[in-house]
Amino acid sequence: MTATASPTRAAYRDLNVLRWMAGLFLSLLGDQVFFIALAWTATQVASPAVAGLVVAAGAVPRAALMLGGGALADRAGPRRAALVSDAARTAVMLAVAALLLLEQPSAAVLITLAVAFGIVDAVFIPAVGAMPAVLVAPDELTRVTAMRQVVHRATAVAGAPLAGWLIATTSLSVVYLVCAGLFAVSVAALTATRTRPRPSPTTGPVATEDVGQHERPAGHEPEAASPTGARPTARQLVDDVTAGLRYVRGHQLLLPLLVLTAVAELGFAGAINVGLPLLADASGWGPQGVGWTLGAWGAAAALASVVLTLTGSPRRAGLAGLCCLPVMGLALAGIALAPDLETAVVAAAFLGLGSGIIAPVFGGLTLAAADPDQVGRVMSVASLASLGGAPLAYAATGVLVDLTTPATPFLLGGAFVTATGLAALGSRAIRTARRDAATT
Repeated sequence: MTATASPTRAAYRDLNVLRWMAGLFLSLLGDQVFFIALAWTATQVASPAVAGLVVAAGAVPRAALMLGGGALADRAGPRRAALVSDAARTAVMLAVAALLLLEQPSAAVLITLAVAFGIVDAVFIPAVGAMPAVLVAPDELTRVTAMRQVVHRATAVAGAPLAGWLIATTSLSVVYLVCAGLFAVSVAALTATRTRPRPSPTTGPVATEDVGQHERPAGHEPEAASPTGARPTARQLVDDVTAGLRYVRGHQLLLPLLVLTAVAELGFAGAINVGLPLLADASGWGPQGVGWTLGAWGAAAALASVVLTLTGSPRRAGLAGLCCLPVMGLALAGIALAPDLETAVVAAAFLGLGSGIIAPVFGGLTLAAADPDQVGRVMSVASLASLGGAPLAYAATGVLVDLTTPATPFLLGGAFVTATGLAALGSRAIRTARRDAATT
């Protein structure tokens, strides 16, 4: 099914894009409810150690199979892969809801549930991340990515209260049934979403000044799409994953862009997610201080994403994204150096503005730079770049606080992010990347 809308139409006015956003919102809301319900259920039936194992069980197959999920999305098409995996999540939730009507959950059942969900997520995450490439024209990719960031913020805000209310007022079976309903309506919305014809992989949307940004790496040829009814073998998927990694490694823009994302995340994730509660406790801000600081960060990031939704990508997108990193680094250090909570909240707001700009801008460049036959695998690598270093950052933050003070992760992280941004200015590929060749 192909869309006939003009490629110049703003994404936020495109009903087809809004249908996809509705499906994404419902799916992410179901995710939020599911993970909170899973954690709560685990604490009721197992020891804290086993409960932690239950919650972590889904992360292993999700990370291990993410690249294979991206390869499947490339073979089947992002829309079809997202539909099938979303439908599978619906089926898993229905099966668990039915099981809970018959017996009490056990740790083994919950671990099996988490693993099954993680396997399906390994396909859904890269597939839904690649869908903007088949929904809008290349010059609208940053706008759609910004809209997606707004949806992520909205589900994070709405998901926890909804899950808490459901757990407190209904049975666990009903909670998982609600998750199944959210996923099912998401499938309906994605089914109604039309996709654009996939462009030739030999024409690339991202341009740079005097640099051919979309040149295919030596030895890389367009891959033939697998027949609609053909089921790829394990060997074929391994070959696809290998080809995708080779493609990213040889790409003039994608490799430095994804490396930059992964490195910057190391300096940022630990301080915000692990260090902030410790800093708030040591500074006497209390849990309210954590809430106000995270709230300012999230609200500013959402505001920046809304602005990008309305205005579209900056013309010199790569340079705009790089300029955000030093701002984020200084703001991160500013949280630790703040003399009071109010100053820390202001610093967190600047941090949010930076992250709210850089995520859609770099996300749009990543989608635009990827060949149509590689976009699923590229998005799987991008997801790993964003999330893969988080456990290391969390562990390092805890060690730093034990050895020094709660301010150290913020100061070192801020210096690291700032230095990363300044060093990345030396990458001509990123610095000169523009939003789209068609608009330059």
